Amino acid sequence: MKIDDSTGKLPQLPTATGRNAVARADSPAVGQTTDKVSLSGSGLALAGAADAPIDVAKVEKVRAAIADGSFRVDADRIADSVIASNRELLHRP
Repeated sequence: MKIDDSTGKLPQLPTATGRNAVARADSPAVGQTTDKVSLSGSGLALAGAADAPIDVAKVEKVRAAIADGSFRVDADRIADSVIASNRELLHRP
């Protein structure tokens, strides 16, 4: 995965020179190999999560409930879900 500033909002960093200079990732030093990264199925699923559809009506309903003070958090339900998720993670092969 390449990390870049596609938004153009980050300031330019000064270029390092001399002893503290780091070789650019796109031009490895002679005789060195480059590392490769591959994503697992879970990683691929998370990477695609940004493209997941959003239920705008539900978001607006929750936003309005928070604004008018009627939104309530069900701590027991959240705790049960966290415990179930952890159990699932512990029992994976």
